[in-house]
Amino acid sequence: MGARVDLGKIPVLPVFAWLAREGGIAPTELLRTFNCGIGMIAVVSAADSGKVINAFTQAGERPVAIGEIVSASGEPRVRYEGTLRLDS
Repeated sequence: MGARVDLGKIPVLPVFAWLAREGGIAPTELLRTFNCGIGMIAVVSAADSGKVINAFTQAGERPVAIGEIVSASGEPRVRYEGTLRLDS
């Protein structure tokens, strides 16, 4: 198994946009080094995702579905699609 991550769904905080711009840091390096501020990833079944998102929202968090688990063979196991929104 592997993961498909939609980079366009990641809410990029202004500090990471600033780092990219002022430091000339490539998006792939931002992801590798800083995770762009993603604090936690919960992997849940698609059938339960709405319940989990609701529970996190009720707990005061701002959850975002950023991808899915997919069949994968070989490398890489994590596939990125789209681009980070660094226009903040």
